[in-house]
Amino acid sequence: MNSKRESSDRPRLRTLARLAFEFFKISLFVVGGGYAILAVADRVFSEKLGWTRPGELVEELPVIQMIPGLIAGNTAIYVGHKMAGRLGAAVALVAVALPSFAIFLAVTCGFARLPIGNPWVEGALLGARAAIAGILAGTVWKAWRKNVSGMYGPMAACAAATAIIAFRINPALVLLVAMLFGLARELGGRTCLSISAIPLVFLKYGLLSFGGGFVLVPLYMDEFVGPSAPLLQISAEEFSNVMALTQMTPGPISINAATFFGYRLGGVCGSALATACLLLPSWFLLVWALESLERWKANRVVRGVLDGVRPATVGLLLSAAYAFIRMGVWRTAPSGMSFSPVGCALSIAAAAVFLRTRLAPAGLIFACAAVGAASQAFQP
Repeated sequence: MNSKRESSDRPRLRTLARLAFEFFKISLFVVGGGYAILAVADRVFSEKLGWTRPGELVEELPVIQMIPGLIAGNTAIYVGHKMAGRLGAAVALVAVALPSFAIFLAVTCGFARLPIGNPWVEGALLGARAAIAGILAGTVWKAWRKNVSGMYGPMAACAAATAIIAFRINPALVLLVAMLFGLARELGGRTCLSISAIPLVFLKYGLLSFGGGFVLVPLYMDEFVGPSAPLLQISAEEFSNVMALTQMTPGPISINAATFFGYRLGGVCGSALATACLLLPSWFLLVWALESLERWKANRVVRGVLDGVRPATVGLLLSAAYAFIRMGVWRTAPSGMSFSPVGCALSIAAAAVFLRTRLAPAGLIFACAAVGAASQAFQP
């Protein structure tokens, strides 16, 4: 009997090992965040392994995006659950997060020693920030066309962006209000600074990260940037450099950011805890949703919450784009911050290329970083 059990376990173990290997490899070599990882995973698991239908992951992107969490993480959960149940979902999720966590932990540990003041490095980071500004502007345009409609959509998106930019309202509160308002429309219309703070903070981020890592940028700015920030008080310039680095290293952007902020809050243990707490909500919620998919899609409460929050996430993207546009068109000078025509031109060019081509965001960022560095040769 034991030999029969062992023989039946072997295919499952091989599947789990292959899941871990493929998602580890994808996360290790694919730069540019969740959308890039999803596109590569769709090709690997359909064409190479035959585990999914061609284009299945792209077709299921609405479901993957409708659950809070990272697009890369939710993609791993989807494939892992399909092939090996809950354990497969957990194995795939850990595998897709591990390279990003390890690489950016190394970057974070050496962040203070990076030659940030070097004019060539400063030029490269300015170019990277300008590229992110352009990519965010393009993302806002795409997200607006997809998620903002009717009378409520534009009002909710603009109100969310205004609340964050003009009135500095906590982005988490903005999303919560949007969820409650959407739920009311659906139901009514139709009838402290320590490691102990990390779990609550990053579980909250995991629950609010609808649609990818850029949505969390306003939350990071509210809680980590500036002298009045409650958790960390890093400068806006350092934050923009960190966000540029999250795009230039492999793996999901949000895991890179969680690794950095978790390390600043609680060292290596803080990094691990922040990353785990960021990923846990999406694992629980997406596994639950996949096991009752049709009933979940038809649930009025879920539908109302999502209808309410989608336009608000576009507003959060808009506020993030505004912040990076401000940082991407300015450069550090001996006399302070000055307007950068190079940064402005790179932001516009990055937005145009992002909207009109299939060039990966990472390629745009590296190209703009190279142009930003090269522009230092023409500085007086």
